[in-house]
Amino acid sequence: MAEEDFDDESGAEVERTFGGLHDRFVTIVLDEMERERFPSNQMLDLLESHMTVRDRVRIVNLLLDKIAAQRYPSPDMLRRVSRLVG
Repeated sequence: MAEEDFDDESGAEVERTFGGLHDRFVTIVLDEMERERFPSNQMLDLLESHMTVRDRVRIVNLLLDKIAAQRYPSPDMLRRVSRLVG
């Protein structure tokens, strides 16, 4: 969609549109990460670089589930969660 497509829309409507796209993007990436035993650091870094407070909660919950499911969780994953909740 070109920027001109938004010329007639109010700022709130544009924000809702982009907010919806952000949520969709985060959901797609988190769904992919759920399927992986060890989520990609690159995908996690990408999410973290654009995350909202709500996204932070979703990411941490996903990682905590992964940590809880493993006998020997990844030290990198533990550090990431520690950083996100600290």
